[in-house]
Amino acid sequence: MSSSTLAVELPASDRPTTEATLIQSVVDVSTPRVARPARVALVARLAARISASTREVAPFATVDRAVDSIADRFFRGRRVAIAEPVARRIGASARRLADCVIAADWRDAWADATRGTAQAAAFDGLVRAAQDADTLVLTSPFIAEDGAAAAFSPRDLLRLRARAPKPVLVLDLVDEDLARAPLTQAALLIPGTVILRGFGRLWRDAGANAAADLGFVAGAPELVAALSARVARDGADGGVGDGAESVDEELAAAAVRDLDRAGIERAVQEAATRTRVPFRGD
Repeated sequence: MSSSTLAVELPASDRPTTEATLIQSVVDVSTPRVARPARVALVARLAARISASTREVAPFATVDRAVDSIADRFFRGRRVAIAEPVARRIGASARRLADCVIAADWRDAWADATRGTAQAAAFDGLVRAAQDADTLVLTSPFIAEDGAAAAFSPRDLLRLRARAPKPVLVLDLVDEDLARAPLTQAALLIPGTVILRGFGRLWRDAGANAAADLGFVAGAPELVAALSARVARDGADGGVGDGAESVDEELAAAAVRDLDRAGIERAVQEAATRTRVPFRGD
């Protein structure tokens, strides 16, 4: 899908101001940096995988660390809308840190209103929840307890953003390998969007254990910088994060080797194809 297809023209008064607002509180980290060639190589590999610039990607030693950073920056003290069902890890963080949580079930909320009034009403409910929030959390694809599974499409995401331009969109795409079509590239073109990615079970099953441990966040450079600064500050204060060293050289080098190993990608894609999740309504 081309960038022209994904463009959403919003009225001037409704254009998101989220990025400018959020970045005002980014911490200036002036600690001298030591050359970390393996980490630099890892960021370059991750950026290439999702067709992003290296300024749009921040790696973390685990998905949980990435979630913690997102939660601290975009959930704490805010009004957070959660599109149910949501991944347990990120949903629990939102409920723990948010000032207010608004839940909306999107299992029947695909955007094409011609599919029926019930679906259109469900999508409208999701839009209303998003319009009243500072942050909106989406998990795609989702696999519900009853076995139902579906993924957001780029069209869904674009229509949602056009009608709800205010909130930061936090997209949990950790299981994107299971979606029929990736959402990351489309999401990178949408203002105010933070994308949580990882590798996980399929990569571990293929023998890529170091890559399987990683999490990474993608988005506009300003939003990624806000996360990086928060982690660096927490590390300086003796907190959970440790800034640029959240992925140390040993882990970064091992992950790069995994990502470069012949046959790993093919094994993962073959496994994913067997359990691919369609767009809702396919």
